[in-house]
Amino acid sequence: RHDDALAAADEALKIDQGCAEAHVLRGAACFNSSRGAEAARAFEAAAAAEPCEASHHMGRAMACMGIGRHADAIESFGEAARLDPSSVKARNGLGIALSEEGRHAEALKAHNEALRIDPRDPMANTSRGWILLGRGRHKGALAAYTRAARADPRLAEAHIGMGRALIGLRRPKGALAAFARAARLDPDSATAHAGRSEALLLLGRHKGALAAVDRALRLAPRDGSVHFARGVVLQAMGRTGEAGKEITEAARLAPDDKNIARAVGMLRSKTGSA
Repeated sequence: RHDDALAAADEALKIDQGCAEAHVLRGAACFNSSRGAEAARAFEAAAAAEPCEASHHMGRAMACMGIGRHADAIESFGEAARLDPSSVKARNGLGIALSEEGRHAEALKAHNEALRIDPRDPMANTSRGWILLGRGRHKGALAAYTRAARADPRLAEAHIGMGRALIGLRRPKGALAAFARAARLDPDSATAHAGRSEALLLLGRHKGALAAVDRALRLAPRDGSVHFARGVVLQAMGRTGEAGKEITEAARLAPDDKNIARAVGMLRSKTGSA
């Protein structure tokens, strides 16, 4: 009943514009009804009324993240972390916001700080694993994702991360097992099925790889990376014409993906097309 909560908050603010509790109530009601900009303003007003209350800064940070204001979210998560030195959530939020801005070294530092508070925290470990994967540090990523999976065995994202790290370590059997666990936990995860396909391809099981990537494509028909993965499988099966069409479609759907653009360039050089 977000409208009722909003009305109650507005009535309270008519009486006292500086009432932090009313601003928080308004912020929560707006946030829960997808009115992110209003939520951010309400939590900002609460923080102005009670600047030493970490939860007000957290509320503003979460609202700003929801509407893509990552710089503002970084500011508010950082303030919440300063006010509450024991907050894992504030440090994880800070790390995620920094990653969205491409500031991965600072993001890793934030997640490491969260892990010093709680070494088992699944979000900090999965986020740390994602950053390490991007840096090609597959052993470190595998360790982080493994800790996340041990802390929360039903977290499909952790098993997907383990699979990606194991692919990087050239351990396709282990990767296949990890992606299979993720697919059992989240049968609608196109990423898990695409991962299964990649592992099966590395194991030389082409038909299984094609079946897995076809399932991923049914789940995410507009995902350029899945079309690209299907093109790779078809190329390995010698079905070059179909592979070229899939890779071209991948490039249309994901024009900024450098790996796909490189593959299209290679395809054009082989066919002599412009």
